[in-house]
Amino acid sequence: MTKRSTILYWLLLLVPSLFIGSAASVLICREQDRINQQARTAAVDGARVLAENIKLSVVAVEESVTEGLVGIDRRDLGGALAAWEQTSPLIRNSFMWHPQQGLQVPLLGDHSSVEDRLFVARYATLFTGRVPWERDSEEIGNPDPNSYSQSLSAQQPPNAAPTQQAIAQKDNNWSSWQTRKRIRNVARAQQQMPAQQGKRGSRPAQPEVRSGWKPWYADEHLYMLGWAQAEPDGLIYGVEIEMMWLLSQLIADLPAEAPSKLVYALLDGSGQVFHQVGPTVLEDDAQPEFLIPLSPCLPHWQVAVYFVHGGPMVATSTSFVVLWGFVLFIFMTTIFVGGYLLTRQAHRNMIDAQQKTSFVSNVSHELKTPLTSIRMYAELMSEKRVEDPAKIDRYLGVIVSESQRLTRLVNNVLDFGRLEQGRKKYQLGELDLVQLLKDIVESHRLRVEAAGMQLNAVIPAREVTIVADRDALEQAVLNLIDNAIKYAANGRDLDIRLDPESRGCNIRVQDRGPGVPLGQREAIFEKFHRVDDSLTATKPGSGLGLSIARRLVRDLGGDLAYEPRDGGGSCFVLTLRRSG
Repeated sequence: MTKRSTILYWLLLLVPSLFIGSAASVLICREQDRINQQARTAAVDGARVLAENIKLSVVAVEESVTEGLVGIDRRDLGGALAAWEQTSPLIRNSFMWHPQQGLQVPLLGDHSSVEDRLFVARYATLFTGRVPWERDSEEIGNPDPNSYSQSLSAQQPPNAAPTQQAIAQKDNNWSSWQTRKRIRNVARAQQQMPAQQGKRGSRPAQPEVRSGWKPWYADEHLYMLGWAQAEPDGLIYGVEIEMMWLLSQLIADLPAEAPSKLVYALLDGSGQVFHQVGPTVLEDDAQPEFLIPLSPCLPHWQVAVYFVHGGPMVATSTSFVVLWGFVLFIFMTTIFVGGYLLTRQAHRNMIDAQQKTSFVSNVSHELKTPLTSIRMYAELMSEKRVEDPAKIDRYLGVIVSESQRLTRLVNNVLDFGRLEQGRKKYQLGELDLVQLLKDIVESHRLRVEAAGMQLNAVIPAREVTIVADRDALEQAVLNLIDNAIKYAANGRDLDIRLDPESRGCNIRVQDRGPGVPLGQREAIFEKFHRVDDSLTATKPGSGLGLSIARRLVRDLGGDLAYEPRDGGGSCFVLTLRRSG
């Protein structure tokens, strides 16, 4: 079988399989999305019905309280309000306030209760006239009691059997109607007392009374006031609702149980769960899928819908979807993993080829530069064009320096080849690290100063003995010095510091150069890697110096790492173990 026929057979196998699998996956996903969307829509409709029932219950309280305030016997207004406050669990406080005379009930004094003081403080801006009693026009609006019943009936065809959801909503509406009836009875209980008082004498005709409802936020809590005013600019009287009693009645509007994988919750003005219905307890960081506001009846309060365990799903198609999904997953995973591995290998080969090409180009460039200098100065002296002894000495120094540079470059290339092939041999023995560093500093001080840098050595006087290969360790330190000369000459300072420790010692080669970017601090130790890896780079190099230095040090049982220097610059830390 030829390569071309193999590719053709694979195409004939994979293309139809991919087409069939993709088509099946699309159809299954669409069907599942349709079913899930229906379930989500049903969940939202249920939450809207709950919100509407709660609004209607609050409206019932508003109407009952304002009707009671309008119909109250104002011949004994204070007594009637106090009696209502004492007998009704719905009423928390009563008040009487005049725009010119100020607050008349409750009066603050030495015998005032804590509740009276808190009540007056809570509505201080209202009782001082800075906030109007009337609500803004956009806040006014009562929900239509028939709106949701009409929308629910419109969703079902004529003579259709009621669905389970419709039955549940109908039961919930019936429960909400009973709750509203119970709240109205509690709110209107106060009217019996004025009626009984009216049997002793005829009640005068009541003038037109203006009334209203005032939601109020204080200390991040919602309060409600019902008020009435018999005359323009006259006395305003009213009551404060006992919110905890009202809310305890409102939560009866929530169903006893929620559908599977759904949680209905009543959220207060700060977004905290006040009451929830569902199969699980919500976590503190749970995020609702939908929020139904309860404004203007309960400003900032909301009915929330939470999906748990993935939300509403239909179990009939779950096993089919899982089976097809598993088969398609295995099939596609095999294809993509194989393609990924092939692509990754090809990419690695391409990178290796590019790195090797760049390495050859950079090494050739570095070899050419010192060879050109050596040839030029050698030709000048061989042709007797230079007779000044000072110039001859300087030219000879350049030739020696460039020859040493060539030697270090060739040694790096040779060491790299031996390290890559595992043929590097080490001659281990005890050596004095202090003397080694002093020799390195003295032999390379002129080269460092010629680059415009000041070489500073902080080396202890006492002997520090280690077991290592002298040539390998010297090569690693020289590579770090060459790296500093190449990239940090503008920093002027090059410090070599030896810090002996109990079990080892650290050699720090520090400069005041530009440092290494954060994303390059580990990559600089990779072979062929250079921060600027182009032939037009201002700093020539092969990208092997740091890689070889780390490999040599690790073969000797130590390590080489980079860390930023305090005050700017680079610090290469060469860690070695001490003998014994």
